[in-house]
Amino acid sequence: MNTILFDNIIYSLQRTGGISSQWAILQNGLSHNDAIDLIFLERKDAQNNIYRKCIDLPTEKIVRLRYNYPLTIDRYQNIIIQNIKPTIFHSSYYRCVDDNDIKSVVTVHDFTYEKYMSGLRRYIHCKQKYKAIEEADIVVCVSQNTRDDLLHYLPYIDKNKIQVVYNGVSEDFCKLNNVQRGDKLLYVGNRTKYKNFDFVIETLTGTKHHLDICGEPLSIKEKKYLNKKLGINRYTVYSNIDNQRLNELYNQARCLIYPSSYEGFGLPIVEAQKTGCPVIALNASSVPEVIGETPLLLKALNRTELLSAIKMVESPTFFENITEFGNENARKFTSKLMIDGYMEIYNSILS
Repeated sequence: MNTILFDNIIYSLQRTGGISSQWAILQNGLSHNDAIDLIFLERKDAQNNIYRKCIDLPTEKIVRLRYNYPLTIDRYQNIIIQNIKPTIFHSSYYRCVDDNDIKSVVTVHDFTYEKYMSGLRRYIHCKQKYKAIEEADIVVCVSQNTRDDLLHYLPYIDKNKIQVVYNGVSEDFCKLNNVQRGDKLLYVGNRTKYKNFDFVIETLTGTKHHLDICGEPLSIKEKKYLNKKLGINRYTVYSNIDNQRLNELYNQARCLIYPSSYEGFGLPIVEAQKTGCPVIALNASSVPEVIGETPLLLKALNRTELLSAIKMVESPTFFENITEFGNENARKFTSKLMIDGYMEIYNSILS
């Protein structure tokens, strides 16, 4: 039987996040396939990840390396495999295997480091990522836009070994009949500069809208900023929540505001659409590829345009139509389609 070794380093690098959620969906889906044998390489601290806790990996299938480097070093180490001989190696975050006889698959999620980082951090990340891409037998990109970015930064890579497999929205996200839709607006994700969180806050300043914020806990500086711009009673922060709670927030919100200037995929867009939550997003990078043709796609970071879009979703007729559109669009990005896509890739290597 052919064996696939999954490198679960992402569970140690993230407590939560889009990459680890997708990795868990993939592993959970493949665990029901009797045609392949799965082995999982992971550190003890992988159990701190929210999504790792939700999947039941057989203890006898989990391998831990003999050496025990700190995570800051371990994340960049090549994998030296002993006692097992997998057919395929697939790392969750750009690690390589020191065995030319083992076929490797690498998934490229985005190019945020290249676009928004600088200095030593960018250099180390790119060096590891590019090495993994160069050595891989198959490179998977999570969107066509990410594939285009890859060929922009690494134009010498063989196009024939690049394949696009879209991310898949978890079955945890769905419409809830027992949850009442309110008028609160929702923001999901981190608040780094290119996500344009400040644009949302500046737009809502002077309005009566309440904003639910789902992401990392606020810093002291952010609290002061929000208290000044919105007031202490006009925002609520939810941190380190599981999919069940996030699903409830999507179901309660009038709309998701997602004005990011760059996304490798943009998973919250599809999660929200699947729950019947309209999405207002910026027409940039992979977003139009994922969100579909919608009047809620902003042409620019313009306050008047965003307020107009919010006004649109307050109309019952428009809300009903955009909800139906979003639900239909989300069907293009199911977890099954993603799992099947990866299985086709593994089979192409094994055949």
